[in-house]
Amino acid sequence: MKRSTRRMLVGMLFVAPSAIAIILMMVYPILQITGFSFSKITLPFFDMSFTGLDNFKNIFSKAEMGTIVKNTLIWTILSMVLRVVLGFAAAMVMESKFRGMKILRTCALIPWVIPSIVASNTWRWIYSADNGLLNTVLRMINPDLAANWLGSASTALTSVIIAYSWAGFPFIMLMLVAAMQGIPMDYKEAAKIDGANSLQVFRYITLPSLKQILTMLIVLEFINGINSFDMLYVMTGGGPGIASEVIGLTIYRYAFKNLDFATASTISFLIIIVMIIAFLFYVPASAKGRNKGDGAKRRGIRWKKN
Repeated sequence: MKRSTRRMLVGMLFVAPSAIAIILMMVYPILQITGFSFSKITLPFFDMSFTGLDNFKNIFSKAEMGTIVKNTLIWTILSMVLRVVLGFAAAMVMESKFRGMKILRTCALIPWVIPSIVASNTWRWIYSADNGLLNTVLRMINPDLAANWLGSASTALTSVIIAYSWAGFPFIMLMLVAAMQGIPMDYKEAAKIDGANSLQVFRYITLPSLKQILTMLIVLEFINGINSFDMLYVMTGGGPGIASEVIGLTIYRYAFKNLDFATASTISFLIIIVMIIAFLFYVPASAKGRNKGDGAKRRGIRWKKN
Protein backbone atom coordinates (compact mmCIF):
# COMPACT_ATOMS: atom_id res chain seq x y z
CA MET A 1 0.00 0.00 0.00
CA LYS A 2 1.35 3.40 -0.98
CA ARG A 3 2.26 5.84 1.76
CA SER A 4 -0.13 8.48 0.41
CA THR A 5 -3.00 5.96 0.38
CA ARG A 6 -2.20 4.88 3.92
CA ARG A 7 -2.20 8.50 5.11
CA MET A 8 -5.52 9.12 3.38
CA LEU A 9 -7.10 6.06 5.07
CA VAL A 10 -5.78 7.15 8.47
CA GLY A 11 -7.22 10.62 7.89
CA MET A 12 -10.58 9.12 6.91
CA LEU A 13 -10.62 7.06 10.11
CA PHE A 14 -10.09 10.21 12.18
CA VAL A 15 -12.84 12.05 10.28
CA ALA A 16 -15.28 9.13 10.31
CA PRO A 17 -16.74 9.70 13.84
CA SER A 18 -17.50 13.34 13.07
CA ALA A 19 -18.93 12.45 9.67
CA ILE A 20 -21.21 9.81 11.22
CA ALA A 21 -22.36 12.30 13.87
CA ILE A 22 -23.17 14.89 11.18
CA ILE A 23 -25.15 12.31 9.20
CA LEU A 24 -27.12 11.22 12.27
CA MET A 25 -27.78 14.75 13.57
CA MET A 26 -28.30 16.68 10.31
CA VAL A 27 -28.70 14.59 7.17
CA TYR A 28 -31.10 12.01 8.59
CA PRO A 29 -33.49 14.61 10.16
CA ILE A 30 -33.55 16.55 6.89
CA LEU A 31 -34.43 13.38 4.97
CA GLN A 32 -37.10 12.54 7.54
CA ILE A 33 -38.59 16.04 7.35
CA THR A 34 -38.64 15.77 3.56
CA GLY A 35 -40.51 12.45 3.80
CA PHE A 36 -42.98 13.82 6.36
CA SER A 37 -43.66 16.85 4.14
CA PHE A 38 -45.18 14.68 1.44
CA SER A 39 -47.00 12.29 3.75
CA LYS A 40 -49.81 11.92 6.23
CA ILE A 41 -48.44 10.97 9.67
CA THR A 42 -50.35 8.57 11.89
CA LEU A 43 -49.41 8.50 15.57
CA PRO A 44 -48.10 6.98 17.76
CA PHE A 45 -45.76 5.06 15.43
CA PHE A 46 -45.35 7.82 12.82
CA ASP A 47 -46.74 5.67 10.02
CA MET A 48 -46.40 7.50 6.70
CA SER A 49 -48.80 7.48 3.76
CA PHE A 50 -47.83 9.48 0.67
CA THR A 51 -50.12 12.47 -0.04
CA GLY A 52 -48.14 14.39 -2.67
CA LEU A 53 -48.43 18.17 -2.38
CA ASP A 54 -51.51 18.15 -0.14
CA ASN A 55 -49.57 19.37 2.90
CA PHE A 56 -48.21 22.33 0.94
CA LYS A 57 -51.69 23.21 -0.35
CA ASN A 58 -53.02 22.97 3.20
CA ILE A 59 -50.39 25.40 4.51
CA PHE A 60 -50.92 28.02 1.84
CA SER A 61 -54.69 27.84 2.30
CA LYS A 62 -54.49 28.72 6.03
CA ALA A 63 -55.60 32.30 6.72
CA GLU A 64 -53.09 32.71 9.56
CA MET A 65 -50.06 32.04 7.35
CA GLY A 66 -50.19 35.50 5.78
CA THR A 67 -49.85 37.16 9.21
CA ILE A 68 -47.13 34.72 10.31
CA VAL A 69 -45.06 35.24 7.15
CA LYS A 70 -45.44 39.02 7.52
CA ASN A 71 -44.35 38.81 11.16
CA THR A 72 -41.36 36.67 10.18
CA LEU A 73 -40.25 39.12 7.49
CA ILE A 74 -40.64 42.11 9.83
CA TRP A 75 -38.81 40.27 12.61
CA THR A 76 -35.98 39.05 10.37
CA ILE A 77 -35.35 42.30 8.49
CA LEU A 78 -35.68 44.70 11.43
CA SER A 79 -33.61 42.58 13.82
CA MET A 80 -30.95 42.04 11.15
CA VAL A 81 -30.71 45.77 10.40
CA LEU A 82 -30.68 46.74 14.09
CA ARG A 83 -28.07 44.16 15.04
CA VAL A 84 -25.75 45.05 12.16
CA VAL A 85 -26.12 48.82 12.67
CA LEU A 86 -25.61 48.60 16.45
CA GLY A 87 -22.72 46.18 16.02
CA PHE A 88 -21.06 48.37 13.39
CA ALA A 89 -21.44 51.51 15.51
CA ALA A 90 -20.08 49.70 18.58
CA ALA A 91 -17.14 48.35 16.55
CA MET A 92 -16.26 51.86 15.39
CA VAL A 93 -16.29 53.05 19.00
CA MET A 94 -14.20 50.06 20.13
CA GLU A 95 -11.61 50.85 17.48
CA SER A 96 -11.07 54.28 19.02
CA LYS A 97 -8.34 54.61 21.59
CA PHE A 98 -9.24 56.25 24.88
CA ARG A 99 -8.94 55.55 28.58
CA GLY A 100 -11.20 52.81 29.88
CA MET A 101 -11.54 51.05 26.51
CA LYS A 102 -10.88 47.58 27.96
CA ILE A 103 -13.60 48.03 30.56
CA LEU A 104 -16.03 49.28 27.91
CA ARG A 105 -15.28 46.29 25.66
CA THR A 106 -15.94 43.92 28.54
CA CYS A 107 -19.25 45.62 29.38
CA ALA A 108 -20.30 45.56 25.73
CA LEU A 109 -20.07 41.76 25.71
CA ILE A 110 -22.47 41.31 28.63
CA PRO A 111 -25.67 41.14 26.49
CA TRP A 112 -24.13 38.37 24.39
CA VAL A 113 -22.86 36.17 27.24
CA ILE A 114 -26.09 36.31 29.27
CA PRO A 115 -28.18 33.15 28.65
CA SER A 116 -31.11 33.91 26.38
CA ILE A 117 -33.68 32.71 28.94
CA VAL A 118 -32.25 35.05 31.57
CA ALA A 119 -32.16 37.95 29.11
CA SER A 120 -35.73 37.20 27.99
CA ASN A 121 -37.11 37.22 31.52
CA THR A 122 -35.16 40.39 32.33
CA TRP A 123 -36.65 42.16 29.34
CA ARG A 124 -40.10 40.81 30.20
CA TRP A 125 -39.77 42.49 33.60
CA ILE A 126 -38.57 45.73 31.94
CA TYR A 127 -41.65 45.69 29.69
CA SER A 128 -44.08 44.66 32.47
CA ALA A 129 -47.25 46.74 32.30
CA ASP A 130 -47.68 46.99 36.10
CA ASN A 131 -44.25 47.43 37.69
CA GLY A 132 -41.82 47.22 34.79
CA LEU A 133 -38.79 49.49 34.67
CA LEU A 134 -39.80 51.11 31.38
CA ASN A 135 -43.33 52.02 32.48
CA THR A 136 -42.08 53.21 35.86
CA VAL A 137 -39.75 55.69 34.16
CA LEU A 138 -42.40 56.72 31.63
CA ARG A 139 -44.98 57.37 34.36
CA MET A 140 -42.53 59.76 36.02
CA ILE A 141 -42.44 61.74 32.77
CA ASN A 142 -46.07 61.37 31.70
CA PRO A 143 -48.52 58.69 32.94
CA ASP A 144 -50.10 58.52 29.49
CA LEU A 145 -46.84 57.20 28.00
CA ALA A 146 -47.05 53.88 29.87
CA ALA A 147 -48.33 50.95 27.81
CA ASN A 148 -48.79 47.18 27.83
CA TRP A 149 -45.77 46.60 25.61
CA LEU A 150 -45.94 42.80 25.38
CA GLY A 151 -49.72 42.51 25.70
CA SER A 152 -50.65 44.79 22.82
CA ALA A 153 -50.72 43.52 19.24
CA SER A 154 -49.28 46.80 17.96
CA THR A 155 -46.16 46.79 20.19
CA ALA A 156 -45.43 43.15 21.13
CA LEU A 157 -43.30 42.23 18.10
CA THR A 158 -41.37 45.51 18.06
CA SER A 159 -40.63 45.21 21.78
CA VAL A 160 -39.12 41.75 21.38
CA ILE A 161 -37.13 42.89 18.33
CA ILE A 162 -35.45 45.55 20.48
CA ALA A 163 -34.59 42.98 23.17
CA TYR A 164 -33.35 40.49 20.56
CA SER A 165 -31.16 43.12 18.88
CA TRP A 166 -29.67 44.14 22.25
CA ALA A 167 -28.78 40.51 22.99
CA GLY A 168 -27.09 39.87 19.65
CA PHE A 169 -25.24 43.00 18.54
CA PRO A 170 -22.01 42.19 20.51
CA PHE A 171 -21.36 39.25 18.17
CA ILE A 172 -21.45 41.60 15.18
CA MET A 173 -19.22 44.01 17.07
CA LEU A 174 -16.61 41.32 17.80
CA MET A 175 -16.48 40.14 14.20
CA LEU A 176 -16.14 43.67 12.83
CA VAL A 177 -13.51 44.71 15.39
CA ALA A 178 -11.44 41.68 14.42
CA ALA A 179 -11.83 42.57 10.72
CA MET A 180 -10.92 46.22 11.33
CA GLN A 181 -7.78 45.21 13.19
CA GLY A 182 -6.78 43.16 10.14
CA ILE A 183 -6.79 46.20 7.83
CA PRO A 184 -3.13 47.23 7.24
CA MET A 185 -2.38 50.62 8.75
CA ASP A 186 -0.20 51.37 5.71
CA TYR A 187 -3.33 51.85 3.61
CA LYS A 188 -4.82 54.42 5.96
CA GLU A 189 -1.53 56.23 6.45
CA ALA A 190 -0.90 56.37 2.71
CA ALA A 191 -4.40 57.73 2.14
CA LYS A 192 -3.91 60.44 4.77
CA ILE A 193 -0.56 61.41 3.21
CA ASP A 194 -2.36 61.73 -0.14
CA GLY A 195 -4.82 64.15 1.47
CA ALA A 196 -7.75 61.92 2.49
CA ASN A 197 -9.85 63.00 5.43
CA SER A 198 -11.33 60.62 8.02
CA LEU A 199 -14.62 60.23 6.14
CA GLN A 200 -12.82 59.36 2.91
CA VAL A 201 -10.58 56.84 4.69
CA PHE A 202 -13.69 55.20 6.11
CA ARG A 203 -15.50 55.20 2.75
CA TYR A 204 -12.67 54.03 0.52
CA ILE A 205 -10.47 51.97 2.87
CA THR A 206 -12.42 50.68 5.88
CA LEU A 207 -15.82 49.99 4.33
CA PRO A 208 -14.56 48.09 1.22
CA SER A 209 -12.29 46.00 3.44
CA LEU A 210 -15.30 45.03 5.58
CA LYS A 211 -17.59 44.19 2.68
CA GLN A 212 -16.94 40.46 2.78
CA ILE A 213 -17.43 40.09 6.54
CA LEU A 214 -20.53 42.31 6.41
CA THR A 215 -22.05 40.10 3.71
CA MET A 216 -21.38 37.02 5.81
CA LEU A 217 -22.85 38.63 8.93
CA ILE A 218 -25.99 39.76 7.10
CA VAL A 219 -26.58 36.22 5.82
CA LEU A 220 -25.96 34.74 9.28
CA GLU A 221 -28.33 37.24 10.90
CA PHE A 222 -30.95 36.51 8.25
CA ILE A 223 -30.72 32.80 9.09
CA ASN A 224 -30.71 33.48 12.84
CA GLY A 225 -33.79 35.67 12.45
CA ILE A 226 -35.77 32.99 10.65
CA ASN A 227 -34.70 30.34 13.17
CA SER A 228 -35.48 32.51 16.22
CA PHE A 229 -37.51 30.84 18.92
CA ASP A 230 -36.39 31.14 22.55
CA MET A 231 -36.70 34.88 23.19
CA LEU A 232 -40.06 35.15 21.44
CA TYR A 233 -41.36 32.04 23.21
CA VAL A 234 -40.40 33.31 26.66
CA MET A 235 -41.47 36.94 26.22
CA THR A 236 -44.74 36.62 24.31
CA GLY A 237 -45.28 33.02 23.24
CA GLY A 238 -46.36 34.46 19.88
CA GLY A 239 -49.18 36.47 21.42
CA PRO A 240 -51.37 38.24 21.87
CA GLY A 241 -53.10 35.86 19.47
CA ILE A 242 -50.57 35.45 16.69
CA ALA A 243 -49.49 39.10 16.68
CA SER A 244 -45.85 38.21 17.41
CA GLU A 245 -45.77 34.66 16.09
CA VAL A 246 -43.02 33.82 13.60
CA ILE A 247 -42.26 30.66 11.65
CA GLY A 248 -40.23 29.04 14.44
CA LEU A 249 -43.10 29.34 16.90
CA THR A 250 -45.56 28.08 14.28
CA ILE A 251 -43.50 24.92 13.74
CA TYR A 252 -43.38 24.37 17.50
CA ARG A 253 -47.14 24.91 17.85
CA TYR A 254 -48.07 22.46 15.11
CA ALA A 255 -45.54 19.81 16.17
CA PHE A 256 -45.75 19.80 19.96
CA LYS A 257 -49.14 21.35 20.77
CA ASN A 258 -51.30 20.16 17.86
CA LEU A 259 -49.19 17.00 17.22
CA ASP A 260 -49.49 17.74 13.51
CA PHE A 261 -46.02 16.65 12.48
CA ALA A 262 -46.81 16.63 8.77
CA THR A 263 -47.66 20.36 8.74
CA ALA A 264 -44.70 21.20 10.99
CA SER A 265 -42.34 19.23 8.74
CA THR A 266 -43.72 20.89 5.62
CA ILE A 267 -43.07 24.36 7.03
CA SER A 268 -39.58 23.23 8.11
CA PHE A 269 -38.91 21.90 4.61
CA LEU A 270 -39.83 25.29 3.12
CA ILE A 271 -37.48 27.01 5.60
CA ILE A 272 -34.65 24.71 4.50
CA ILE A 273 -35.24 25.80 0.90
CA VAL A 274 -35.07 29.45 1.98
CA MET A 275 -31.77 28.76 3.79
CA ILE A 276 -30.28 27.13 0.70
CA ILE A 277 -31.28 30.14 -1.41
CA ALA A 278 -29.67 32.47 1.16
CA PHE A 279 -26.39 30.57 0.92
CA LEU A 280 -26.57 30.63 -2.88
CA PHE A 281 -26.62 34.43 -2.65
CA TYR A 282 -23.86 34.50 -0.05
CA VAL A 283 -21.24 32.36 -1.85
CA PRO A 284 -21.00 34.48 -5.06
CA ALA A 285 -21.01 37.70 -3.01
CA SER A 286 -18.22 36.36 -0.82
CA ALA A 287 -16.13 35.32 -3.82
CA LYS A 288 -16.71 38.69 -5.48
CA GLY A 289 -15.60 40.46 -2.28
CA ARG A 290 -12.33 38.50 -2.26
CA ASN A 291 -11.62 39.28 -5.89
CA LYS A 292 -12.20 43.01 -5.61
CA GLY A 293 -8.94 43.54 -3.76
CA ASP A 294 -8.00 45.89 -0.98
CA GLY A 295 -10.13 48.95 -1.48
CA ALA A 296 -8.58 52.20 -2.57
CA LYS A 297 -5.09 50.82 -3.06
CA ARG A 298 -6.20 48.58 -5.92
CA ARG A 299 -8.51 51.18 -7.45
CA GLY A 300 -6.02 54.03 -7.48
CA ILE A 301 -8.33 56.63 -5.96
CA ARG A 302 -7.27 60.23 -6.16
CA TRP A 303 -8.23 61.97 -2.97
CA LYS A 304 -9.93 65.33 -3.04
CA LYS A 305 -8.58 67.71 -0.45
CA ASN A 306 -11.21 69.63 1.44
